[in-house]
Amino acid sequence: MQAVGETIKPVVPMKHIPHIIKSLYGLTVESCKELDSYDDKNYHVIVTGQSENPNIKHTEKDGYVLKILNKMQSKNPLFVEALHTLMNHVAKNGISVPHIMKNLKGENMSLEKIYHSENITDSTPFEFYIVRLFTYIPGETFSAIPMHPKTLYNIGKVLGKFHDAMKGFHHKFFESYTLLWSLTEVERVKDFLIGVQDENKKALVTEIIDTFNKEVVPKYHKLTKSIIHGDVNERNIIVQEIPGQKVTSGEPRVYDVSALIDFNDAVSSYTAFDVAICIAYMSIKCKEFDQRDVGGHVLAGYLSMRSMNDTEREVLKVCVCARLAQNLVMGAYTNYMNPSHVYVLNTAARGWPLVSMMWETPQHEIDDRWNNIIEEYENL
Repeated sequence: MQAVGETIKPVVPMKHIPHIIKSLYGLTVESCKELDSYDDKNYHVIVTGQSENPNIKHTEKDGYVLKILNKMQSKNPLFVEALHTLMNHVAKNGISVPHIMKNLKGENMSLEKIYHSENITDSTPFEFYIVRLFTYIPGETFSAIPMHPKTLYNIGKVLGKFHDAMKGFHHKFFESYTLLWSLTEVERVKDFLIGVQDENKKALVTEIIDTFNKEVVPKYHKLTKSIIHGDVNERNIIVQEIPGQKVTSGEPRVYDVSALIDFNDAVSSYTAFDVAICIAYMSIKCKEFDQRDVGGHVLAGYLSMRSMNDTEREVLKVCVCARLAQNLVMGAYTNYMNPSHVYVLNTAARGWPLVSMMWETPQHEIDDRWNNIIEEYENL
């Protein structure tokens, strides 16, 4: 698990990417664009129509995503194998996910020595990273789309479908695996508070974590356990506009989910945590209506696919706030360690006011908001 002070994101000069694609996959890069990522390096690459790889007979016109895994998880190939098994299972259950491509050796992944500088000498620093290539799923990430309540409903439905698919999935690796981003590890966030300068924010985070330990942890035995996605945020949801909509100019349109991506935070945990994580990220993104109502729309979609018990509903607000706190502290810490890594601050401007508002809103008011929205969908 990541330690305080440890930098795990790969250092990869853009100039190396065409060589990596050619030497490992027998494909020629036409264009390459780095994608946002927290701990890994991801690139959308468009290639020519020619392939020297017997395992890739026809190249994808939409291109591929080259994924260079962070230093920590690159030391654990069993994790990557388990992840591929999980993604195959999800695809077989009717949820679209990226498809992994085999390299020239016929392997799904390889551990590669990657130099940290374009000009390589005997003293150039390097690291070993796991490298993989996936199909690029066309469409837009939800991050670029104005929010409509019914889109949130559709996201909740897909999350419910994903959890239903997980009922039949088991992989020995996940029995003992955990990671810093798991909500069960939220206590460890206190170790990273050095990145948060504001004492009031530190106090808020500490109060949320202490409440989580007091009100959620003792109820673990009442929560449904499963493999969860662990990071259902707006960048990991690919959406497509539902055709034939008649909307007034400037109004948000309704989108359907066409794919879930990035399963790197998958872990054996509690399904309620996945719902809370999704609500947390969708709430940060929401500018179109009261952020405290987001959970009602996500839950309505989720509950149309599967049920939640009373305890799972009771702990949801605290879990949402715990994820917001976790995300904000880790973002502040990462930026503190590497000020050039501004991507991690994307949520800070909206996230801190949101977690404060959510935390100060009484539980019964959040419950009433969400239950009223759920009832509206049930009466449609």
